[in-house]
Amino acid sequence: MMRRHMRSHRTYQCDQCDYSTSHKDGMKRHLAVHTGEKPYYCGHCDFSAARKDGLFSHVRAVHSGDRPYKCTYCDYSTAQNAQLKNHVMAKHTNTRPHKCTLCDYSAVEKRGLKFHMATHTGEKPYKCELCPFATHQKQTLKQHVLTHSADKPYKCHVCDYSAVQKGALKRHMLKHTQPKIKVKKEPKKHSCPHCEYETISTTAMTKHIRTHTGEKPFKCQQCDYSASQKAQLQRHIRSKHTGERPYHCGHCDFSAARKDGLYVHIRTIHGGERAYQCQLCDYSAQQTGHLKEHVMAKHSNTRPHICTLCDFSSVSKKSLKQHMTTHTGEKPYSCELCSFSARQKGHLKLHMAKHTGEKPFKCEVCDYASASKSSLKSHMATHTNIKPYKCEVCDYSTISMPYLKKHMAVHALEKPFHCEYCDYSAARKVDLKRHMVKHTGDKPHRCELCDFSTARRGHLKRHMITHTGEKPYQCDVCGYASAEICSLKEHMTKHTGEKPYQCEECDYFTTKKRSLAMHMAKHTGEKPYMCEICGFKTGTQGTLRQHTATHTKPHKCDQCNYSAAQIAHLKRHKAKHAQDISSL
Repeated sequence: MMRRHMRSHRTYQCDQCDYSTSHKDGMKRHLAVHTGEKPYYCGHCDFSAARKDGLFSHVRAVHSGDRPYKCTYCDYSTAQNAQLKNHVMAKHTNTRPHKCTLCDYSAVEKRGLKFHMATHTGEKPYKCELCPFATHQKQTLKQHVLTHSADKPYKCHVCDYSAVQKGALKRHMLKHTQPKIKVKKEPKKHSCPHCEYETISTTAMTKHIRTHTGEKPFKCQQCDYSASQKAQLQRHIRSKHTGERPYHCGHCDFSAARKDGLYVHIRTIHGGERAYQCQLCDYSAQQTGHLKEHVMAKHSNTRPHICTLCDFSSVSKKSLKQHMTTHTGEKPYSCELCSFSARQKGHLKLHMAKHTGEKPFKCEVCDYASASKSSLKSHMATHTNIKPYKCEVCDYSTISMPYLKKHMAVHALEKPFHCEYCDYSAARKVDLKRHMVKHTGDKPHRCELCDFSTARRGHLKRHMITHTGEKPYQCDVCGYASAEICSLKEHMTKHTGEKPYQCEECDYFTTKKRSLAMHMAKHTGEKPYMCEICGFKTGTQGTLRQHTATHTKPHKCDQCNYSAAQIAHLKRHKAKHAQDISSL
């Protein structure tokens, strides 16, 4: 008797975790958690359990319909005593003993708290062997794996229906069974103390009140971000830290961090559906956000997002954010293979195609392929001859909005920005700012490799290419490459046949704005560009620049005192030095 009693003080310690017990049988049952062994099988279905009492509970709950554990406060009954305890704590006593140490969350069950902690740690130990899907719940993984197979284990005993998930079968069974008619009490309404908002949901009211108080109890453990809702924090962790994109498209390799992102992708790329129709014009969109932006921009002329540094305003916060990088010079998206960096993620994607050679957007009519969807769209117009962008002033039409904007500059006679030193006026404030450099002589942008300086940052960038020889802008159709994007755009007109610049006096069309300016001088006889040294006048700025070089001779020989107006002349001169050296 004493020996049996002493055994009750003996402790059995699990060698795989911190679990300990004074009962040998208890340790055996516990070890099944680590081994996954489930020796107790159900005679009615494929269910198996690690413990005998687990099998009894299953049979009673699923097959016998017996629910001996009844709630004394309401009509609830269950097959398991533990479930009844959880029900009473959650519904009647509002007791949630398991509390999160990182936020205000609390749970009735220890298991619920364990699942919740994964939202802070980002841990997802259960991984699918067939795709990148991972989750923090074993049951969720089981349900996910079923989507890869045709197996539907949950079968209806009344008809031929079968389902992947148990919940789907339960919903189906309601068609066969007569549901209980319950007289529902009038739900209690919760009123917001700050406004007229009302709801029957306690959770919804808690979330709503946070919009008044500014409370953000859900804090990210990896940065300073905090959110008013748990779902917002989860989206933040996925998009900023883990990079997880659990929602996969069934049509292509696309994946998204959010379910609504996947829905938008399918509707936009695969569905072709444009469900959101403008009530004021023929415009339709695939996303409600795009429709809102359209109405603000085209019909109400509302641009709520205003730049604090210039006159720019936008219908979307995203556009303003992109615009601000023009002031800060920030280019957060950097190429890992070269020194290229971009303000927008989309620009980096297009650039990466130059390294990979990937051109996923293919023409269905010919062999043309492109790295960007917009380039393919422009190309398709060469087959259809559809030019949807039409000028409201004349008969001009084009395949792209940028070409139409360039063309509209021909009609934009209004020039509200006037120079205070001369008769110059401009249609844009930025053009006047560039012009003012002629009066101030300010050239703040200097080359670190030579004496070159300029008034404009863009000119310095173009100059730097003379040192590096880099030509990052490449044609998708042929092997042409350029140091400047404007040169590439001009080159592309050779493939598209576009000539957006039209003379108002005759039928002349051209691909270049400066060519139109030179042509217009033939009609007007105007020569607005005058040399300050000799009084020479010309109709184009480029001609004046070439003429001024005959006075200044900026290209100097580094071996003698020779200087030239044109770099070609200097090259010929240097060749003479090379010949002299070779003859020695």
